[in-house]
Formats: sequence, structure tokens, C-alpha cells
Amino acid sequence: MAGSFAGFRTTLVFTGNEQQKLEQLAASASFEWHASPRWTLVGSAGGVFGGSLGGEKTGGGGVGSVAGSFLALDQGAFWPFLQLALSVSVSGLSAPRSSYLALDARLALVVGYTFIDRLTPYAVGRVFGGPVFYDGKTGTDLYHYQVGLGLVVGLPAGFDLSGEFVPLGEQRFTASLGYSF
Repeated sequence: MAGSFAGFRTTLVFTGNEQQKLEQLAASASFEWHASPRWTLVGSAGGVFGGSLGGEKTGGGGVGSVAGSFLALDQGAFWPFLQLALSVSVSGLSAPRSSYLALDARLALVVGYTFIDRLTPYAVGRVFGGPVFYDGKTGTDLYHYQVGLGLVVGLPAGFDLSGEFVPLGEQRFTASLGYSF
């Protein structure tokens, strides 16, 4: 299980090529189940707070997701691990003119290498899509991709810290504290 804090920034495109900037902060809790050495299922839920849409402050809201990942290639002495993941999420919030609702499906590829059983730097690429509903209009994200880097640090007693920075495409940062039992 884990607790996470995240922020993201993107541009939304609505019917008629109207563009609006979106920024959000969110906190969430997640639970992972390792169904096998290769398969992991994850569910998460949390709250959206702080942010703006079209330059106007947004109110609070919620976010939830389900995901599955598959370890396609085990790490070897001279090659990294390769993981594939698929997630589906929904988020909603109160916005300046009306409510905001976004649905999203993402496919991710993670490539990384674990050093001294505790440090795991990785590169991540994601493609995604889904509709956004706001102010009587339907839109989508301008970018539909993310490219970034992350690091997981294993701590004693089953804890770990992780961080991810995604500067390309939909921009995001995430910080998490996890516990395995």
C-alpha cells in the first residue's frame, strides 16, 4: 500500500479548437496485490485539491483508478527489467463554470535497473486518451503522451520512497511512501 502526492499540468483541447490550461494537485492512497511474480493489480482513490482551469481557480474533487502491470522481462546482470502497465482512471472536480469530469486509459512502458537491492532508477513512457467533459463541451488532452524518469528507494522494515518527474507531454511530478507486507 502507498500514499502519494502528485501535481500535473497540461493543455486541454475542446470542440472548435478552444484550448485551456489545466493544473491540479492530488493526494491518494493505493493498494497493490502481487497476483504472481509477474502480475500486479492496483486500485487507488483520493482527492483533488488546488488547481486551475483556464486560468481560474478550481475547487476540490476526487480521483480513482484501477491498473494492472506485467513484468515482461526480468532484470539480468547486463540488461534492465521491462514492465508494461494498463490503467483506467476517472477524476472530477468543481470548476469555475461547471463541473469537470475526465476519463482516461493509459498504456505505460517502464525500463529500469535495481542497484544494491535498494535503488531503482527507471525511465517511463506513457500514451493515453479519453474524453474530458466541461462547460457543456467535450475535449481531450493536447499531448496524449508522457516521458519521464523516476527513482524508487527501498528502506528498512518494508518501506520505500519513490518519486517521478515527467517533463515531456502531460507534465507530472509524484512523490510516494509505500509499505509492503
